[in-house]
Amino acid sequence: MPKIIIAGDSWGAHSFEYGYQYPDLEGFKWEEKKTYVLYPGPGHFLQQLINTEVVTTADHGVSNSEAFDNLRKVLTKDDTVIFYQTGVLREIHRAYTNKKSYYTTNDCARDYEYYAKKFYDDCRAVDCKHFALIGGCAKVDVTGSHDINVIEHSITTWIDPKFNDSVYDTTHWWLDSVEPKLYSNDDYYKQGVIQSAEKVEFWANKSEYHRAHPKVATNKRIAKRLCDYLKNNTSLE
Repeated sequence: MPKIIIAGDSWGAHSFEYGYQYPDLEGFKWEEKKTYVLYPGPGHFLQQLINTEVVTTADHGVSNSEAFDNLRKVLTKDDTVIFYQTGVLREIHRAYTNKKSYYTTNDCARDYEYYAKKFYDDCRAVDCKHFALIGGCAKVDVTGSHDINVIEHSITTWIDPKFNDSVYDTTHWWLDSVEPKLYSNDDYYKQGVIQSAEKVEFWANKSEYHRAHPKVATNKRIAKRLCDYLKNNTSLE
């Protein structure tokens, strides 16, 4: 049977809250000391609005290529995929932390171009009924995705049009802690560090987010946006 798959990173996986605020939803903590509770994500709330089965493969901390690996485990040609894009340079961060080899020119702009092209080419190669991107922790690159369906290039900007989102996610500046020599004295890299930090600060001061992720009420709003998109652009009901 055809299904809708919510793929990608943690923005597609769960809602984040300060505490156990929703008794009607199943919330949990990975560890009791954590300062957040995880509740169902956008797929759960989309399921309440649409008759087609919704499956979530999105996961925490994954790179785009790892998210594609998760997607392929359940994907059929009849499925509709909504893919939450993460920062393309997370490929380097994940490879480094997992002690795997990775491609780099030690030039951040050239590396971004390489990994962005690879990601959008991978999107075009997905064999399914309908594929669409949405920008969560990182903005979908307008140029790179020019011939790919995009629901929203940036959820953050969709919610607050005054915010000018960027293609960088938080792992961009984590690279400095795990491999500080990778992009030493690189102006493009420094620009990304500043922009990703500004984004984290923006989320921290907005009621729609907790721990740099959408809260329950925000994901309900996003689910409505996903539902409207699907009904306007696919045969799903």
